[in-house]
Amino acid sequence: MILKSVEDQLELTFTYLPTCFSRLAFLASVRDSYTGRYLYEGWAMQSSAEQVHEILRRKHKDVFNLVLNMSLVTVCGELKGYLESLANAQQRTMTLWLELESYRDMLPEGISRVSRAFFLSQIKMALKVLLTIPKWSLTQAQPASLHPLLVPPLPRHLKN
Repeated sequence: MILKSVEDQLELTFTYLPTCFSRLAFLASVRDSYTGRYLYEGWAMQSSAEQVHEILRRKHKDVFNLVLNMSLVTVCGELKGYLESLANAQQRTMTLWLELESYRDMLPEGISRVSRAFFLSQIKMALKVLLTIPKWSLTQAQPASLHPLLVPPLPRHLKN
């Protein structure tokens, strides 16, 4: 049997976690909240505990930065998809997350105060949106203004 590298194993795991948010939740779940160490027993045969920790720590920051750069609409969609994949009732989970701020565990170590605050505000806002509009989906997103343009577009003078 050929053992795959930890990076290969992680990429294989990510194929079953299709969104950045689900990947972020996975990476946060393999970190010990008391020590900050990442550990995934299934990969102990491929590398040392230190190598596994370093690979997961680095990937956690990478995935976090991807989530951090998403629009609020995208965060809402990914969060909704993640919550739908859980066995728990979504409304209850979202209410509990808002109360306990469980999503703080998704923050990687060593990020800036600004990034931390922005991420927390995005998740909190996404939870509030999904609680307020439970049937929300990207397909229902409306343009910022439903009013027609006040000034009609100028006619084109040149043809291409």
